[in-house]
Amino acid sequence: MSILSDFLKEVDEGYTVIATSGRVVYANEFMVRRGIIKEEYEGKPYYECFRVLTLISAVAEGLSEKRRITTSFEHEEVEYQADVFPAGDGTLLRLTDITKFKRYERSKKEFVANVSHELKTPIAIIKSILETIIEEEKDEGKRRLLERALKRTEDLRNIVEDLLIITKLESGEEKLRKKMLNAKELVSVVFDMLREIAQNINVELINEVDENTKVYADEDKLNLLLLNLVDNAIKYNKEGGKVVVKARTEKGYVILEVSDTGIGIPKEHIPFIFERFYRVDRSRSRELGGTGLGLSIVKHIALSHGGKVEVESKEGEGSTFRVYFPQSI
Repeated sequence: MSILSDFLKEVDEGYTVIATSGRVVYANEFMVRRGIIKEEYEGKPYYECFRVLTLISAVAEGLSEKRRITTSFEHEEVEYQADVFPAGDGTLLRLTDITKFKRYERSKKEFVANVSHELKTPIAIIKSILETIIEEEKDEGKRRLLERALKRTEDLRNIVEDLLIITKLESGEEKLRKKMLNAKELVSVVFDMLREIAQNINVELINEVDENTKVYADEDKLNLLLLNLVDNAIKYNKEGGKVVVKARTEKGYVILEVSDTGIGIPKEHIPFIFERFYRVDRSRSRELGGTGLGLSIVKHIALSHGGKVEVESKEGEGSTFRVYFPQSI
């Protein structure tokens, strides 16, 4: 134990062992140095200190449930990640200082938000100028080139708009205006918006959501989520294919399912498809348009509602996306 104790003195992480009773039986110097546990607390040695339990509720959960829990908390302007591990009759708590990482994440998000915001005005001006020139241009060759430039400008505008949406969702700035919504009606609205695109490639849109299904959500965000999922299901479908939307309730969640009979997603790509700008087939994505941010937006909308999103797919047969929304208000 002395060798281990000497090693733990040098590491830049905190380690604490807590007995089932809640008594702290060991704490390395990191915990004492950072003030998480004090060497003496009301005249008692640190190993009788319950301070750590009041700071990190997950420790108590780990003790009672005997499972690993990861959480985070702030203490004296320092942010920590707390990992709780069952250890014999007690619990091992590990603390990692993640302040620099969190600051970097915040600065990165702020940079993306600021750049996206600053780009909106010049892009709008360029778009307006190109539209004016196209109307006045008589030469067919020049007109085609200008139309291509306008299309790329529109693509850039869409990317900026999507980045701003994601940034707001991640930062929590975007306040959700939740209310009870009729899921079938929302799906019908999205289908109406995308029907022409579906008809162009002979894809059938099928709304199998029960008329009585209600979802407690922000209407604009849920519309955007469905729009992205159904749009993808159409674009990556086969001619003569189908897009089916269903809903069900299960274990306190309303689950919306968007299924297609399209090209599917190769297994190795599935863990990455909700990342920003990730594309399974880059050449096909460029041909079909889109920003590469749609599924990332879907994930962040689900998370902002306290839900989640998952996908099942088989290459060549199609995909099913499931979005979970908490059922209770």
